[in-house]
Amino acid sequence: MSFANDSVKISILTCSAGQEVYSVFGHSAIRVIDKEKNIDKVYNFGMFDFNTPNFEYKYLKGKLEYYVGIQETQDFIKNYTDENRVVSEQTLNLTSQQKLNLVNKLQFLYRPENRYYLYSFLNKNCSTEIGDLLIQIGINFQNSELTESNRDLINSYLFEMPWLKLGINLVLGKSLDENSTRKQSMFLPDYLQKEIGTSELNGEKLVKYEQTLNSIESNSPYHVQKIFSPILIFSLLTLLFLFWFPTTVKIITSFSIGITGLLILGLWLFSGHEEVKSNLNIIWCNPLYLLYIPLLIKNKTNKILSLTLMGTLGISLLIWIFKVQNFDLSILPILTILGILNFKEMKDVRFPTWTELKIKNRINT
Repeated sequence: MSFANDSVKISILTCSAGQEVYSVFGHSAIRVIDKEKNIDKVYNFGMFDFNTPNFEYKYLKGKLEYYVGIQETQDFIKNYTDENRVVSEQTLNLTSQQKLNLVNKLQFLYRPENRYYLYSFLNKNCSTEIGDLLIQIGINFQNSELTESNRDLINSYLFEMPWLKLGINLVLGKSLDENSTRKQSMFLPDYLQKEIGTSELNGEKLVKYEQTLNSIESNSPYHVQKIFSPILIFSLLTLLFLFWFPTTVKIITSFSIGITGLLILGLWLFSGHEEVKSNLNIIWCNPLYLLYIPLLIKNKTNKILSLTLMGTLGISLLIWIFKVQNFDLSILPILTILGILNFKEMKDVRFPTWTELKIKNRINT
């Protein structure tokens, strides 16, 4: 296959964030135009099938297959315009040979036997696939260390969605708290766009020109989430539970924390996603809280259990303070609620006095 350099245009498309969970970080794709052959198509690495059997299980397990799809550019832009998402284009300043190499790689990856791949949030997604292809045709991206961690980069997209932010930070492990690099940051479409915009090739700027391919109305659909944020809701519950914490509510609290802890532990042990391993949320969000349930039902206490769980809260605070792993700010009132629960359950604990210890020691001797 060959073509004239001026007949083919290759560009990177970057789509702004959407309202669905899978779209909040944006999207990247490659556009290929061949004027001589009247071709204008988009290679889309972010395709998946919601109807895949056991979709949620496969996603959590790290076994969900994504695939490379091809769309007409007009349809691609319309889809994102309908979702009220901006589509930006960076036309690349490539040589004829580099264009040929890139198109051949795209066609190779689109073959049925090659188009499917196992998704990884940090290492194999729509943006990383494009970044890897550009590296393969000779583009060198800077890899200097950033002051932000990958968790910081992720959280910067979630301030308008605090409940989702809490959920994501609950399942991400401590590996996300290491400082990111410019190359690593390209797992996010906006950062891929930024690095492409500042890169050079053959002594010239990599981007020939940039443009926006559609127009949308600005909106902010997340105001309800911001008003009823988890930190507000849990803070109000903390105040309530200081004075009113009936057994039924204690059971619900213990069950919720224990089940969430089992989920965190299950992801750590069995998921193929490296991002959810070594997750120290498991220390405060502990499955041991499930042991409270039969005790509460029988109106009994277990002092060792209460003291152990109170200790896990202290350990978690130290982990947070010394930045071994950063937790979501919303867990502060949750830790307080758990502290109240543990304190109320060990309220009958009475430590022996010094005199009692001496008497006991004399009896034993």
